[in-house]
Amino acid sequence: MPASKLTGATKGVLVKGGLPVTLEVIEETLQDFMDAMSSLETDMSRRWPSPETGSRVPTE
Repeated sequence: MPASKLTGATKGVLVKGGLPVTLEVIEETLQDFMDAMSSLETDMSRRWPSPETGSRVPTE
């Protein structure tokens, strides 16, 4: 739901089970999580066998 004008710099609110969480509060945590997942995905793609060749992709 959009943030009300009374909430200042808040960008919005998630509400589930009646408990609000401002998006500004979780934004940095969510970005850290997405960065970690991206790093893991990159690492896995270097280690996992390629479907085309059946071998690992060479590391950089």
